[in-house]
Amino acid sequence: MLVNKVNREKFEKSFPPLYCENNSRPAKRIRLMVGLILVRHLRNISNERVVEEWQEIAYYQYFCGFHEFSINPPCNATELIHFRKLIGAEGTRLILEESIRINHDHYQESSGTVYIGSTVQEKNITYPTDAKLIKKIISKCKNISEKHGFEERQSYSRILKKVYLEERFWNNPRNHKKALRADRKLRTITGRLVRELERHLKVSTIEAYDKLLVIFHHVLEQTRCSNYKIFSLHEPQVECIGKG
Repeated sequence: MLVNKVNREKFEKSFPPLYCENNSRPAKRIRLMVGLILVRHLRNISNERVVEEWQEIAYYQYFCGFHEFSINPPCNATELIHFRKLIGAEGTRLILEESIRINHDHYQESSGTVYIGSTVQEKNITYPTDAKLIKKIISKCKNISEKHGFEERQSYSRILKKVYLEERFWNNPRNHKKALRADRKLRTITGRLVRELERHLKVSTIEAYDKLLVIFHHVLEQTRCSNYKIFSLHEPQVECIGKG
């Protein structure tokens, strides 16, 4: 059991000097607070969630030093934040090292091989026709231009700043038409920057950016009804699972 593998003496010796004896409000037990933070790390959940689950799962309470089941919350979720501030970076590092050691020993006992599944892992993607992808293309075009040392005919810095402002509040009925015009203007400027980049790059250099330029053109041309959509520039192979 994990409860028998935690080295509590390390925390009992390190954290008591941080507490003030004249404090009017009694502090929570060190084993309780450290146990909650360890469970939070092991289960990868939030402060609010670990406090809620503590009230429902008897093993969590036993892990934190309770020998009788309690339906009352052990503490407020914000107290975990205050406790981490109290112990500082060094104390947080001790707890993190202990959670890593517990996990490492647990997996070594169970199996020599650890399999990590990323089937439902969140991806850094956006809506395929969203302006975020267009803005990333503009940023990449400028970075490539600076890297290879050629100046763009026009930077569009002032125009883009104005376009970004007009794109705000897309769902507001008063601003919707203005936002649509700004979106079309943004795509036009992006297309110019991509074509200018293709003209300036040498034949030997353009081969290195061939796939990236194809992605740029695809993002500019894709619509809501396109069969194949790109949701991310750095991971164009990512596909979205449709609902319904």
